[in-house]
Amino acid sequence: MSSYTWKQAARRTERSVRSPLRWLRRAQRENGPERGVLLQAAKAALAAVLSWLAAAELFQLAQPYLAPWAAIFIVEATVFRSVRSAGQQVAAATTAVLLATVVESIVPWQMLGIAVVVFAGLLIGQSRLFGDSGPWVGITALLLITWGTVTQSPLLVDRLIETVLGAGIGLLVNTLVFPPTYELKARKANERLAADMAALIQEMADVMRGDAPLQRTENWSTQVTATAALVTAAEQATSLRQESRRLNLRRSTVSISPPDDRNRSVATTLRDAWPHMVELSQVVRTSAGRTGPFTSPDTPSLQLTAVLLDRLAAVVRSLGRSGITPAELDFAARQASEALADMNDRLQDTQSFGLAGMVLPARHALRELSPTM
Repeated sequence: MSSYTWKQAARRTERSVRSPLRWLRRAQRENGPERGVLLQAAKAALAAVLSWLAAAELFQLAQPYLAPWAAIFIVEATVFRSVRSAGQQVAAATTAVLLATVVESIVPWQMLGIAVVVFAGLLIGQSRLFGDSGPWVGITALLLITWGTVTQSPLLVDRLIETVLGAGIGLLVNTLVFPPTYELKARKANERLAADMAALIQEMADVMRGDAPLQRTENWSTQVTATAALVTAAEQATSLRQESRRLNLRRSTVSISPPDDRNRSVATTLRDAWPHMVELSQVVRTSAGRTGPFTSPDTPSLQLTAVLLDRLAAVVRSLGRSGITPAELDFAARQASEALADMNDRLQDTQSFGLAGMVLPARHALRELSPTM
């Protein structure tokens, strides 16, 4: 192996070692997603330990490992999901016990019984009632058949008790110990989306004005793809924030705004405006630097377009600022509306079809951005 290859391997090894350490430092210093993941992992570990102690030491059950196994899966991203998962897991375990009992009583051969419980269990598990716990109907029934515990009623009862115990402890831990909320995650997702959208619009303005080289347009398709992913991420973060409020005991200790809160409104507004921004970028990219009535507008029109894009970028940036006032948002929107009106007036004095192609998506984008104002 050449020295260059050794150096590459050393750098990769160094990065692989440093990456977890950087992640831990971020979790320690910043109140970001890393800290949330670390906290949920610690809560799952706590739930597993408490479940084991309860099953093995307090109740002295026959299969105590089932309790921590159940508890780990209950520590979900939200309290609502924990409640739902607990119910689904208990329902899946109960159904598996009943299925194994019925099959054991009517099928005389174990090999055939295994086939029946797996086949029937996996089909039954497809029901929406069981959610993500559905596959465990067939798996649990299989384990009961192969272990030969179906004929031992006390062990079957213990099986259900252990599952219920683990699910209950996992639910209590996730509900009482720093129940998760996602206020910060939703806000940061919107801020990043607004910043990326505004940066793309601002770059379009710079190209129109001549302050940026035309080569910049070659990167816009990549930027559009990346920003589209941020649109999805912002929607998911906002939805998770809404869900985290349900059944959450921290509602009284954190700032909770009405259901139609600003974070959700901003995410929806940016999502609805985004397709028109993409269309606008395609028109600008196609017409930039070309001549003729069907392509690039004349110089005065280019300047008006740049002003409109500047002000659209200002509106989007304003939406991403958490501390901005309604009056400031309204001012930014009115500035953009005035620039759009100037472009409409310009259309009366020019034969540039390129300008007309830019006005329409800009008007649609501003229309979507305006309701939030």
